[in-house]
Amino acid sequence: MGGRYHPPGMKLYHAPMTRSGRVLWLLGELGQTCDIVPINVFVGEGRRPEYRETHPHGYVPALEVDGTVMIESAAMCLYLAEKFGALAPPVGSPLRAAYFQWMVYVPATCDPALETILFHTRFLPEEKRNATLAEQAKKKWASCERYLSKQLGDRTTIVGDSFTAADVMVGSALAWAKFAGVLGDAPNLIRLLDQVAERPAFVKAHAAG
Repeated sequence: MGGRYHPPGMKLYHAPMTRSGRVLWLLGELGQTCDIVPINVFVGEGRRPEYRETHPHGYVPALEVDGTVMIESAAMCLYLAEKFGALAPPVGSPLRAAYFQWMVYVPATCDPALETILFHTRFLPEEKRNATLAEQAKKKWASCERYLSKQLGDRTTIVGDSFTAADVMVGSALAWAKFAGVLGDAPNLIRLLDQVAERPAFVKAHAAG
């Protein structure tokens, strides 16, 4: 959390096709609303000095909640699930171990591979793209997919048999992979993505960008 104090309430600094989308999706699953502040990080708005006061690195998301500022989307999702008492295995449940694993695995391992793929195939001007980096990242993502598919098995949710914030994290990674054109053919991962993509909160969050 940041050090500046803000009035109570929630405000999400958001840009389409970034990690802030998963926070917006989770808020919808929790039945919570917040003010949305668009920050177009792709044209440099994140570098503005006034925004650096909110997010020191100029990225999204940043979340003002309960009078303080948070950065890091996984931390936000973990906090919000606990704050509103939903979409997380209860304290003491043996499912907590897997839940925390997936909440960290996606941003720590999946996101860097997918971001590299997207930047070097779509987002960067062609003269700045590095095909070697993109191919290395594709191999890394393929490894992630194999692990996700193996751990999901024949379940319809990534942790136990109930939808949790971990499905938001994994679902967001699968959606990114599909957008990047690198989603593989594992039937259980395709099924999981199809299921989460039909959830009203997912549809609303992605319609917002």
